[in-house]
Amino acid sequence: MADDEDKPKRHTLDSLFHIYCNHKVIPTELDNEEFHSILLSQLDSWLEQAKLMPNPITRVQTGLIYMRYKKWRLEYEDFLEVLQQLCSDTELNYDDFKETMVAAGPPTGGTDIVVVK
Repeated sequence: MADDEDKPKRHTLDSLFHIYCNHKVIPTELDNEEFHSILLSQLDSWLEQAKLMPNPITRVQTGLIYMRYKKWRLEYEDFLEVLQQLCSDTELNYDDFKETMVAAGPPTGGTDIVVVK
C-alpha cells in the first residue's frame, strides 16, 4: 500500500505536545531555542483551543496542579500526569479527554509545518 505514504498523517497527543511546547503564547527573546517541555501558559492555551477551558477546567485548577511539580516547564510524562489529575478533579474520562486535546489540533494561527512520524 504505497498510497498510505501520500495520505496526511493524523496528529498524536505526543506530536501536538511538541508543537505546543514551542508555541509562543507570549513573545520572548528566545527565538532560536527548541523546547521539549511545556509551560503553564502553553497548556492553558491548548485547553482553551480544545474548548475545555474555562469550563469544565479553570486556570486556577491547572495552576495549582502545575505548581505541585515546582518546575518552570513540564516534560511529557509530567504533562500526562497533569491531564490525569484534571480528569480526576472534573470527573472526565481520560481517553475522551486526550482525544479532545488531539482534535483541537495545532495552535490557531500556527503556520509551522510539522512532520508526524
